Amino acid sequence: MKKHVTMIALAALVLAGTNEIAYGGETSLAGYLTYWDGGENGGNDGVGGGVKLRKKFLGFFSADVRASYVDFSDLNTSVVPLEATLMVGFPFVVEPYAGLGASYYIFDTDIQGLDNGAGGYGVIGLQFNLFVVGALAELRWNEAEADLMDGMSANLGLMVKW
Repeated sequence: MKKHVTMIALAALVLAGTNEIAYGGETSLAGYLTYWDGGENGGNDGVGGGVKLRKKFLGFFSADVRASYVDFSDLNTSVVPLEATLMVGFPFVVEPYAGLGASYYIFDTDIQGLDNGAGGYGVIGLQFNLFVVGALAELRWNEAEADLMDGMSANLGLMVKW
């Protein structure tokens, strides 16, 4: 009898946890490395890192806020993109997702005419879910008022979830 009660209790805990992840709204904090392809801006590549806070809701949807630091050393320019994204994904162990986001770029540069400005992006990615930790890989297409930020970027990172 104890064995059956223990198995039922364990099954209930597993199902409750699955339901919380799918419908209750998992939250994650990730740190990532970022690479910005310079093909659209004369071949000046940028590298850096960032953090993002993501909240899932209604099973398939999520939103995140991000802050990054990207250094374009060939141009003696750095930028801090502040971003927000809405995404749709399929909550599996390997979770594909896609979304659209808005950015505001804060530049530190000596280049004349390169001012802070807004932009948008599309993102596709994979999130690898392992209980309370995970990893992410994403590709983005960026469009901005400043041509320096136009083009592809890639992010690779690790996360903790609760």
